[in-house]
Amino acid sequence: MAITTKAALAAELKISKARVSQYVKAGLPVRSDGKLNREDALNWIQRTQLSQTYEDKGVVRARKLAADRPRLMRNAFLVDGYEPEVALARSIIGRAEAIVARSAVEAGATVELAYALSVMVAGALDDAAAQALEARGFEGFAKGFTVGELCGTADFPGPDWPVLARRVGAAFDEEACEAFLAQVEARGTRELAVPA
Repeated sequence: MAITTKAALAAELKISKARVSQYVKAGLPVRSDGKLNREDALNWIQRTQLSQTYEDKGVVRARKLAADRPRLMRNAFLVDGYEPEVALARSIIGRAEAIVARSAVEAGATVELAYALSVMVAGALDDAAAQALEARGFEGFAKGFTVGELCGTADFPGPDWPVLARRVGAAFDEEACEAFLAQVEARGTRELAVPA
């Protein structure tokens, strides 16, 4: 039975000492002398903690080093190759653009407005999800990345703009939609910059 310190475990897992302290608060078993049984610690981390990245550090590294590695159980927790929280955020963001676009067109918006709304809502959801995941300790998001940047949402179908445009008797012009989006975003930036 190997005994280790919190600092040594942090170094071995390539994580911060603060992260190990968070694990202790969450229930990581600590010996009466304040040290850790290395195998118990690694097994606890790989069983109870979610991976924040796929880099060779933290939970991913603990899973590689742990003696008790239930591969089938661990894989059962992944959804489309992602931890459940990340997969859920990714799924919502990936579908949001199509839902907003369709709803805007059904409500009578122009194609350009529907396009701008769908992109803006998906972007806002992506930012909100990244902030929520960062608050839950997902390291990649603490570096300022969004779900779309870290995981991508490309495999979720976006709006079928030609079909939506036909519903309102128009043709889909992506350049015009992008130009309108840029105008809306610029207007929002100017309005935010003007003192009240």
